[in-house]
Amino acid sequence: MNNIYRKTIHGLSLCLLFFAVFIISSADAMIRDISLNELIKRSDVVAVVDVLAVKSVGTLPSGAQVVANLVKVNEPLKGNVAIGEKLKLKTRTVEDNASFKKGQKVLLFLKKVDNYFEVVSGIAGTWPIEEDGNLYGYGTGNNIADVRKAIESVESEKKEDSKEESKSESKILISI
Repeated sequence: MNNIYRKTIHGLSLCLLFFAVFIISSADAMIRDISLNELIKRSDVVAVVDVLAVKSVGTLPSGAQVVANLVKVNEPLKGNVAIGEKLKLKTRTVEDNASFKKGQKVLLFLKKVDNYFEVVSGIAGTWPIEEDGNLYGYGTGNNIADVRKAIESVESEKKEDSKEESKSESKILISI
């Protein structure tokens, strides 16, 4: 009886161990939800763009391709970019990362890295725009006007936080 009990416990322990390893190893591939406000806060640039070119430029040791993408800004919503400006984006062919097709129209949330941009939060920061003008992917249910309002709200919060910090700093200096 004692031997059967040990084998059962051992078998259950192995099952739990395999289950835990499976959950931990697949966690990296899971898409992490991110709010529109958080996307905006993490972005240097938010813009509607046309994809002009997509070219594989190398392979990482993991086998993922490094892709150079060239986009043209149609409508800047946040950041220091102009209509017609061309931006270089770097992406990788890994699960949940942004990927583009030449001719595609997309709303992008971008972070400046050296002399190029990367998409914030992979596919969560890539909102395709279909011919009907609707946003898809993570942008489904939103429109450009919603994004503009959210940017205004985030920027307003940032200014208020800055004012509060400045007031606190002044009080500290006065009390010294």
